[in-house]
Amino acid sequence: MMRSSTILAGLLGLFALAGCKTERTTEKTSEPEPSKLTGKAKEALVLEAQPSGSVGEAPDWAAAFKHEIRFDAAKKAVVVAVELQPGFHAYTVGETIGRPLKLEFSQSSGYQPAGEIVYPAGETKDLPIGKSVIVQGKAEIVAPVASKEGAPAASASGKFQYQVCTEEACDRPRTVDFEVAVPTS
Repeated sequence: MMRSSTILAGLLGLFALAGCKTERTTEKTSEPEPSKLTGKAKEALVLEAQPSGSVGEAPDWAAAFKHEIRFDAAKKAVVVAVELQPGFHAYTVGETIGRPLKLEFSQSSGYQPAGEIVYPAGETKDLPIGKSVIVQGKAEIVAPVASKEGAPAASASGKFQYQVCTEEACDRPRTVDFEVAVPTS
């Protein structure tokens, strides 16, 4: 028997794959039975829910996407370096179906963006779910920062959001909290 969180994670990935808008809530939700789903929706849920090592093994989402968030003194910016394994992609600016890469700074952060956050340009590609703007391989997000007035300027903090997919399935959107030290000079 699968856990509710596994089914919910599969459904969130499925909804993003199908282009549906989803919102996270703390309320319990009813979950459709996999047997009532059809076509791509059923394939994506089944692929997400299969145990590791089985025929049609689910992608190794954790190994597919690596990232490092650091302060780059030369650029005076918080930089997110991402690396995707072959066969996997993430979404970037201009994407309308999946969840694009997104870097946000918290209100309590000692540093805030000083200008526009620069995301990778990506490539428009025809996928089974439609046209998407994707990033493959290595890419960087560069967020120039400045000290926030009245705040201790020891670090920059916030959230980094991403979603990893193959041409057939998507992992659920992920959010990672970050805090990077910003040296004073």
